[in-house]
Amino acid sequence: MREVVDKNLNRLMHESGFNIAKNLKLLRREKNVTQKEVAQNLNIDVTTLSHYETGIRMPDIDTLIALARYYDTDINRIISSEFH
Repeated sequence: MREVVDKNLNRLMHESGFNIAKNLKLLRREKNVTQKEVAQNLNIDVTTLSHYETGIRMPDIDTLIALARYYDTDINRIISSEFH
């Protein structure tokens, strides 16, 4: 059930101009790290991170904050419709 809710939420956010999945993947590639390295650093499962990057699941606000800190950026860059 949660996966369906997350997928619908991600679709709605994408339609509203948000593209968290794409931005997370781009940030990780910019930092030149693997999903496993990010997941270990944030103490989350690598499958969970993969789901964030593919849009299957949506990170909660605490995870967004942790991701922004890890990538040394702000949440706006993660949720922005334009990656800068």
